[in-house]
Amino acid sequence: MLRYPYFYRTYNRLFSHFVDSGASNLDVCPHTIHTAVALHTESKAVEGTALCGPQKVYSSEEKELEAMAKLHIPVMVDQVVHCLAPQKGQVFLDMTFGSGGHTRAILQKEPDVMVYALDRDPVAYAIAEQLSRLYPTQIQALLGQFSQAEALLMKAGVQPGTIDGILMDLGCSSMQLDAPERGFSLRKDGPLDMRMDGDRYPDTPTASDVVNALDQQALASILRAYGEEK
Repeated sequence: MLRYPYFYRTYNRLFSHFVDSGASNLDVCPHTIHTAVALHTESKAVEGTALCGPQKVYSSEEKELEAMAKLHIPVMVDQVVHCLAPQKGQVFLDMTFGSGGHTRAILQKEPDVMVYALDRDPVAYAIAEQLSRLYPTQIQALLGQFSQAEALLMKAGVQPGTIDGILMDLGCSSMQLDAPERGFSLRKDGPLDMRMDGDRYPDTPTASDVVNALDQQALASILRAYGEEK
């Protein structure tokens, strides 16, 4: 689901040769306005769903990842699945895998599909890896940024013209916001980190490094360019 025209144009520029030219589910999907009651009802409905598949005894680390995956429930999951309309044998790219809520819902709707699960967050990638071990013919985890997606797909053996749909659900998830050590939360104290890649690149400056090293003019430029401040 490509929700914003800017990212739709970006998708066209970067991935058009990967996507099946005959696919009909690549347009921008409109938002649906939800009431708080509707969101709560939908979240509960999604929370009770599970993929059909082989059962597995989880290790303590896997249990922790599974519990983390349940922290974030996509509130528009039904609209996403309806927009993508997965059919048997199709291939999808989830560019913001997160905790896997959308990917799980796609597979619940149609188990006989392939989903490439991309995320730059190592925690999200670990969740995708865990899920891919349970469903090796349905999910392949990819670790990287949007700008690396094309190279990762090529490395995974994805042929041009074979992707039937692309999903992008932009922004932080509750999985990140509820972890004080990540530095995204406004409700809990923690280090001002805010690196979407976590500790994957230890030399990458944290938000704390940035605000303490740059002057007011530089910080204002960053907020205008990337924070949508006027």
